[in-house]
Amino acid sequence: MTALPSKNGSLSLQSLIARSVFCASISILGASALAQNSVSDKQAVIEEVVVTALRRGEETGLMDTPLAVSALTGDLLEARGTSSVMGALTSVPGVSVVRNTNVGDSVMIRGISAVVGDSPVGYYLDDLPYTRISANILPDTNPYDLKRIEVLRGPQGTLFGAGSAGGTVRILTNDPVLDEFSGKITGGASATDGGGDNWKVQGALNVPLIEDTLALRIVGAQIDNGGFIDLPLAGEDDFNTLDDTSYRVKLLWQATDQLSIMGSYWHSERETFQDWGDDNYEQNLLFVATDILTGGPGTVVGPVTSDSLYANTENDLYGLTVKYRTDSLEFTSTTSKLEGSYENALAVLGLFQEQAFPVLDTFAQELRIASVGSSRVNWNAGVMYLDMENESQNSVLLYLDVPGIGVIPNESVINSAVETSESWAVYGEIAYQLNDVWEITLGLRYFEDERTLEDKLPAIVDTLAALGIDNPRSGEFDQVTGRFNLAWTPNDNSLYYANIAQGFRSGGNNPGDALIQATLSGIDVPSTIDPDEVISYELGAKWTLLDNALNLEAALYYLDWDDIQALLLGAGQDGVFGYALNTEGAEGLGFEFGINYQVGQLSLAATGNFNQTEYTGSTPAAGIVDGSDMRLSPDTTLSASATYGWRIGSLGGIAYLGATYFSDRTDYAAPQFTYTSDDITLVNARIGIEGDTWSAYLTGENLTDEDGEFSQIASLAQLGVDANRVRPLTVGVELNYNF
Repeated sequence: MTALPSKNGSLSLQSLIARSVFCASISILGASALAQNSVSDKQAVIEEVVVTALRRGEETGLMDTPLAVSALTGDLLEARGTSSVMGALTSVPGVSVVRNTNVGDSVMIRGISAVVGDSPVGYYLDDLPYTRISANILPDTNPYDLKRIEVLRGPQGTLFGAGSAGGTVRILTNDPVLDEFSGKITGGASATDGGGDNWKVQGALNVPLIEDTLALRIVGAQIDNGGFIDLPLAGEDDFNTLDDTSYRVKLLWQATDQLSIMGSYWHSERETFQDWGDDNYEQNLLFVATDILTGGPGTVVGPVTSDSLYANTENDLYGLTVKYRTDSLEFTSTTSKLEGSYENALAVLGLFQEQAFPVLDTFAQELRIASVGSSRVNWNAGVMYLDMENESQNSVLLYLDVPGIGVIPNESVINSAVETSESWAVYGEIAYQLNDVWEITLGLRYFEDERTLEDKLPAIVDTLAALGIDNPRSGEFDQVTGRFNLAWTPNDNSLYYANIAQGFRSGGNNPGDALIQATLSGIDVPSTIDPDEVISYELGAKWTLLDNALNLEAALYYLDWDDIQALLLGAGQDGVFGYALNTEGAEGLGFEFGINYQVGQLSLAATGNFNQTEYTGSTPAAGIVDGSDMRLSPDTTLSASATYGWRIGSLGGIAYLGATYFSDRTDYAAPQFTYTSDDITLVNARIGIEGDTWSAYLTGENLTDEDGEFSQIASLAQLGVDANRVRPLTVGVELNYNF
């Protein structure tokens, strides 16, 4: 497929044709839908979705679960052509995604956000945790061949533990099927306005190995996206390409009717660059030497090239899940080993900095037991053990302008450290059916964590010793969290609940270079920071109406967040340095809703969240002022979609149109420097035909060619780094074959 012309030029003929086809198709579909709705009085039924969010021995229907939980099925994601879990999450009320560098995304739910410390959102692949120390970025997993994505909104400290202060995301993949040989393959190609060409190939294969006993499922994907941001000074066009390779394997052994053993392996590897750009989708960056006499800018060394803007990640997750089920109990054991690494480059103001994590290892073991069967009492209990290790290294390349000699590159490692965490927890929940319409649930979790940070760079180690600062530094944390839930089901079509829940993030240790600069500058910086804690009070309701053709849900919540871990900037003898500190708290009030309506072959959906989370105190060194909005948290998120299907002889036709909106987001840095992104609206669509074993679609992403500033953190914006940009208008085709 030929690439579209430059950003300042007009669209190519193929893009104009594609746009015309989309507009005509949507118009025709709108007329067809109105015609069918006017003559048909037959109501369709919304298919029930079951979830395992309560971690009980039995699944529960989504509309029967007394929690704020959303579920996106794998079939729905593939019908919409979704190629990104992070993109899918933006359709969930109260969820927003922020990217500051391209090695991952930060997910926020109901205004709970983070720049330092652990992620405030729990992230699971099946029942295997994606957990890392002091890393608040999460992988953008390929959603191909999923069972569903479950998003639990609000603190989940009881069942899911540390790091689920804002909520939990569970990505559930399809298991092998014991008695069916099947597979599917998808291929697609597209072109981006003013950018490069894109293509993808992905497939899944299910193979029974021993009848009714052993089966294998293999899923693989290769996505190559062309870039859309230029480096004019370096003569590089569309440099920010993406090479995304992922595959997973699951082997299921059904040893007996009661015992099943599942082994799994997931691999993901992404090679890309920073998506920073100005209004013209350009980065105009130069390396400028520092004049050692004046400390100001000196000789222009040359333009920044893509070699200084890379962002690469790699992950391997090994898992073993054993389940044993009787008539009254279900025992589950999950064992996982997560291995990974990433490297990230930043070039700005004559400085090249590389942040590398060559070792990111996590071992997790969880044992659970849950009641099974109909009873007035449902309960579950478990124990969790985590052993994590991160190795990090930061290096810089600074050009110095030396009189009489010229420009000299000065490359040095500024930080090298190993951080470890060993934690365990025990938890349980019990739900008691008071009568036919009332149920009460109580949950409790006890958690302990010991975290150690040891600096390895000799110069830092020696200076720490001379200043009397401990190396390594350790912090021990313990936490008790609980949950209270009261559910009222007056009839089969309505559910009302009250939920009080706690969440938390473990504390941590400040790096040695920050402690050295703080000590020499007379700034009081603690070696160890405490956990932060969230408590949420929520009232919610769910209704199933019009003979199961209409689902409604709504929730009103208030949250109180204490001892927030924040990034602060200090002015030291060697320049500005960053460190973490527990700051004042925050309070939040929000309302969210969800609507699903099915009439004939037309499906309509809408979600929204209105959130006002504000700081309750000032922290000048972090740029935070009492009453200011929570950092990187939008006040409003909205989404809406329409899907319509029809028959063309023996074939089926389907069309989808969806839009997501989130309001601007503000971040803070000292001295009270703020950065605010733009309001963003993204519109996607697809239209196609489907046979018994095949389907073909015309696809469109970002149809309105939204070019606003998607996100950035203030500390980078303060240095002159441009904002992240979403991919411009992209149109293409997709072909699928099932067997």
